[in-house]
Amino acid sequence: MMKWMTKAFSTKWKKFLMVGSCLILSAALLTGCGSGQNAASSGSGDDGQLVLYGELDPQVSGQQIIAEEKGFFKDEGLEVENKLMNGPDENAPLVASGEAKICFGSVYNNISVAANGVKVKVVAPLANAAGTQAVVAGKNVNIRSPKDLEGKKIGMTNGAGVLIAVRNMCEATGTDINKIQFVNLQASDQLASLEKGDIDAMAAWEPWVGKAVAQGGKELFNGTHSYLPGAEGDVHWIDFYMTVQVQDSYLKAHPENVEKVLRALHKATDYINEHPEESAEIISKRINVDKDTCLRIIKKNKYSMKFDDQFIDGTNNMAKFMMDMKSIKKVPEIKSYVDMSLMKKLYPDEVTAK
Repeated sequence: MMKWMTKAFSTKWKKFLMVGSCLILSAALLTGCGSGQNAASSGSGDDGQLVLYGELDPQVSGQQIIAEEKGFFKDEGLEVENKLMNGPDENAPLVASGEAKICFGSVYNNISVAANGVKVKVVAPLANAAGTQAVVAGKNVNIRSPKDLEGKKIGMTNGAGVLIAVRNMCEATGTDINKIQFVNLQASDQLASLEKGDIDAMAAWEPWVGKAVAQGGKELFNGTHSYLPGAEGDVHWIDFYMTVQVQDSYLKAHPENVEKVLRALHKATDYINEHPEESAEIISKRINVDKDTCLRIIKKNKYSMKFDDQFIDGTNNMAKFMMDMKSIKKVPEIKSYVDMSLMKKLYPDEVTAK
């Protein structure tokens, strides 16, 4: 378990939330390889055999794992091999070179590769992980109102997406973000600093949020809910989508296989929403993490394959944030890396984006 926690979650989230992530560098370096170079490689899928690349993560690859374990891919006539990596930095070179024809990851990843000219399309959202992005106060820190955060030290990795939630919280509550002292720390270091009292709060993601609460910390807010005194309730302070993306060349050559994958993932989405505890048990065994941790993270996510205005707005906002953080040199047009046509064909009621 500890190996998975430190290597998979910590590495993964640092890589795709930080400025200058390895994903961006890999995509930039390997774009010139071209997707056509590996067109005949294993996992091409022209005979119903597919290699799907994902991550050891219940929100990135939850549906991917469930679809395999429950036989939903087989029901569609597909023979699937799931390759689950430790993080997007391992998948990035495979996406950029064209070897990973179908890959699961975050919208941050999608924007990164699109900004570097890699020809891929997001064919469906999978989950909004906004609820996993949170700020936790130390056990001895008394926060009686949002403005009490002014003058406090908050540990956060430079460029982390959770900063979007902090910004929006400040704007919504009249808190001056310029009066908050941010301390650049990785998530694991934030946890230790919070315990020692070197920082007043930490801004991070799961599983570190749960770890901080377990050691006595108090969750103040996340992307979807605020516990701040005087500002309690449901909020919309960040969108952080997980998606499935497909190489342009493969999508054009084998749209029928991509449709089958989407149908299987749709069944898996319904299964997770209807059977969260059973799903946590299945997924936890595959990614080698305890069921309770997996279930907690599952419950914080919103699993849905809907292409709606919230997805479009959240994706565009993430791209603008990445530009602000200098993670990308330009904001790619969303239509250049998002293709809603197959979902519109299969599930027209779930495609409502304007």
